Amino acid sequence: MEDKAIIFIPDISGFTKFVTHTEIQHSNHIISELIEVIINANDLNFEVSEIEGDAVLYYRFGEFPSIRELFLQSKKMFLEFHKYLNIIERDTVCQCGACQSASGLTLKFIAHVGEIKEVAIKNFKKLMGSDVILAHLLLKTSLNFSEYLLFTSNYLETQIERDGLDEWIEFKKHKESFDNFGEVNIEVIPFKELQKQIPAAEKKQIESNSNTVHDAAVTINAPILKVHELLIDNELKLKWVPGIKTIKSNSPINKVNSSHTCVFDNLEIHFVTLHNQREKNQIKYSESGELSSGLSFVSDYVLVEEDGKTKLGLNIIPGKIKDENLSRIKQIYRSQKLKLIIFAAKKRSQKNLNKFKEFVEGYTAE
Repeated sequence: MEDKAIIFIPDISGFTKFVTHTEIQHSNHIISELIEVIINANDLNFEVSEIEGDAVLYYRFGEFPSIRELFLQSKKMFLEFHKYLNIIERDTVCQCGACQSASGLTLKFIAHVGEIKEVAIKNFKKLMGSDVILAHLLLKTSLNFSEYLLFTSNYLETQIERDGLDEWIEFKKHKESFDNFGEVNIEVIPFKELQKQIPAAEKKQIESNSNTVHDAAVTINAPILKVHELLIDNELKLKWVPGIKTIKSNSPINKVNSSHTCVFDNLEIHFVTLHNQREKNQIKYSESGELSSGLSFVSDYVLVEEDGKTKLGLNIIPGKIKDENLSRIKQIYRSQKLKLIIFAAKKRSQKNLNKFKEFVEGYTAE
């Protein structure tokens, strides 16, 4: 049985085709995070029919939401979407094409009313019908702007009022023609003015060691972006840090505040990415490491590209002793213990960088 329903599709656009495995993997993960942001902003209680790659197919039977309700729903999703993109841009560590171009993604919305049929497939409800096809065809139009809310005449005919909208809103009439559907009348609210309301991501204070004399250093026969890509890939530590048995990570993409834990035979070190900064031919990257005892340190890396090669320097910096309620004697004990840990880490750092150099040069030679 077919019934009338509203079809509502938020659609993400803007990712070009990437050729490397890293870029494909990261673009897919970024899109999945953004889809989650859109779903969490669903105030009108639309049903999700399915996630279609970079779009969500929503629908709802019964009373259709007003133009104002649809606009406010789209506005919330739009601002949350771009707010999250700003956070990605602020916190990005990876220099691959997907991560670096995420801020250029766009979001548009399609609202259409038509006859649809729900078909149960296992635990899911698949939407069928020509109106579902038409709604998807409207994702590709000849409009000369990329972010907007599009209404079909089918939807607008269910509405009488256009009150309660922001003063800047202007409806632009447009027509599209499709095979088997003929001419379709639509009206569009461009989001150019709404873009001005996108909140900026809060800036974070960046602290980095500026020492030019490093605890360990190597010159790697590989370009800086490749060295950086392999250095920040936490899973790859299994390939070059001796003794790691496994790695537990909270995110497949390394970014500021993401974390991972390196598990050794009798020790676990919890790492948190602190910052990443790129300037001309130099990249600075740092992460904090905390032992299960609570003692901590910072690994501060500096990459400099010269003649197609990369000079990689590393400094190991003591962290702060957290518990201020310790007795004076225990504070002295923990301070001395931290000094021993830092001393041992500095001794190992050159060996680790040599292993990393060997790994990178072998990886790039494949």
